[in-house]
Amino acid sequence: MIRVKCRKKDGHITYLSLTGHADSADYGMDLVCAGVSSIMFGLLNALDEIAGIETIKVDQNLITVNILEPDQTTDLIMETGLIQLKTVKEQYSQFMKIQLTEE
Repeated sequence: MIRVKCRKKDGHITYLSLTGHADSADYGMDLVCAGVSSIMFGLLNALDEIAGIETIKVDQNLITVNILEPDQTTDLIMETGLIQLKTVKEQYSQFMKIQLTEE
């Protein structure tokens, strides 16, 4: 199961984490994992290259992003990524959960 945790503070996404594996197919053939990975790495690259965000951690089976000083650019990137992840979840909810919290 892929688990996404997202926190918002004052209308800004300030934290996003992703962990797990969809297990929707054999290793290397899992299109749900491939789609979610593509979304996350695109989001991470945009945060790095466009917004200069360095509070990104990629580890074995865990990705975390902390936005310490959110602005319009980080909001747009993070909201776009979250919309894309929700779109995958709509089709493959048995393999993915998204938890949203507000501070």
